[in-house]
Amino acid sequence: MHPPISQSVVFTYTDDLDATSRFFREIMELDFVVDQGACHIYRLSPTSFLGVCNLPDRPTEQAGVTITIVSDDVDGWYDFLTVKGVEYVRKPAHSERFGIYSSMFISPHGYRVEIQKFDDREWNSRQLG
Repeated sequence: MHPPISQSVVFTYTDDLDATSRFFREIMELDFVVDQGACHIYRLSPTSFLGVCNLPDRPTEQAGVTITIVSDDVDGWYDFLTVKGVEYVRKPAHSERFGIYSSMFISPHGYRVEIQKFDDREWNSRQLG
């Protein structure tokens, strides 16, 4: 059995830390919890965090990464963010294929941000294999 995992941080990268950090702090109103200078960390939930970094050796490709925020109120997030000028590339809709209700926009630093709700409310309590 593996050692315990208590939290997770997904780090993303940007050329403009101030603008990107301002988006997560002021537009999305996420809790800003750690300033590491070149990286800022935001709380998504009690155990998950999003880091935004401006590093000289950062990866240059964002296209293969999607930041997904799981919420029971996908429509509420859509209303909250569109009022603030966030333009969605996909409005809230159901996907039979993936069993989710979700929406998507592109962050100021070029990442896809998806806000979704799983049809299966017990999705995270299953253990496969």
